Amino acid sequence: MTLFKISNQAMRYAWGSKDLMPDYLGYPFDDQPMAEVWFGTHPTSPAQIQDPEGGSLRDRVGELGFMVKFLAAQSPLSIQAHPTKARAEAMFAQHHPSYSDANHKPEMLIALTEFRALCGFRPRGELEPDLQSLAQSSIHLAGLWGDYQSMGLEGAVSWLYKSTDTAVTQLVANATVLGRKRSRLIEELFDLYPGDKGILMSVLMNLVTLEPGEAMFLPAGNIHAYLFGLGVEVMASSDNVLRGGLTPKHVDVKELQQVLDYTELPDPVLRPKQLAQGLAHFQVPLDDFQVYRLGPTASSLLIDLELKGRAIAVCTEGEITISTSKDELLTLSRGEACYFADARLFSVAGNGVGYLAMG
Repeated sequence: MTLFKISNQAMRYAWGSKDLMPDYLGYPFDDQPMAEVWFGTHPTSPAQIQDPEGGSLRDRVGELGFMVKFLAAQSPLSIQAHPTKARAEAMFAQHHPSYSDANHKPEMLIALTEFRALCGFRPRGELEPDLQSLAQSSIHLAGLWGDYQSMGLEGAVSWLYKSTDTAVTQLVANATVLGRKRSRLIEELFDLYPGDKGILMSVLMNLVTLEPGEAMFLPAGNIHAYLFGLGVEVMASSDNVLRGGLTPKHVDVKELQQVLDYTELPDPVLRPKQLAQGLAHFQVPLDDFQVYRLGPTASSLLIDLELKGRAIAVCTEGEITISTSKDELLTLSRGEACYFADARLFSVAGNGVGYLAMG
């Protein structure tokens, strides 16, 4: 048997949502926040196989190089970035406390609902007027503009992490010069994390709203923070996170600054490329995984797709039925997931929407 349904328990982090997974994915409502459901073999929370033999996916198939999650954010997650594979290997070998393994952690987030996030550094033409306005509004913020002018984004990041609490309160007091959306975000972040330097960092970052079906790709060095919404997340199987604020957890500023990519990101939104009716590809330059949107209907079946390695599929709307060239067949309803491998081809039928990660 190489095609089977998998499941897992929801992770109950405080930033999770009580409603998003029950409302959208049909999970039972229990008045507790559901933050993430992991489908993979990561030892923190390996998926469980739903067949008579049972057991964990990790025990049955070995280690996967990627994993898939449902993620529901009711309030902001930490500002963070992830290392390159080479950096992770080197720091893990040196027993650096911020590294739990030797792998990189490129990620993709596909929105199922409207999804708000901070992602990447803002384009210069958009950022510079805001920094100038802040410098003019408060002498306590003039250094941010000055260090940006002399040393670019790297200088601005260094300044804000060395700044005093007064800089944060002055940013909040003068946030209206940044416009309504950013002003509201800064007020929300200050209510949750008063005095946190991550509030200053948010000014340098793109404020993104994904529509359902749109995605963000978060390669090594990308600075990001999820704010609100429900999505499917696909990532390399790692837990290496360098945090930069908006969290009570450890913030490793020194190592974060080492891994950051200071390149500006003009357009953080990743849109899929249509391959055929009902099949679209989120193209990213990775060997770890590739991600596809599956949208079969009664009139558009997806026949004899090539299976490259191993796969995890999740259903987010309606029902989808996956069959393999080994004459195996399985139907998923919304909120359900499956693993399959050891087949040359697979097909998808039904009337629904799903997402497939292969690696």
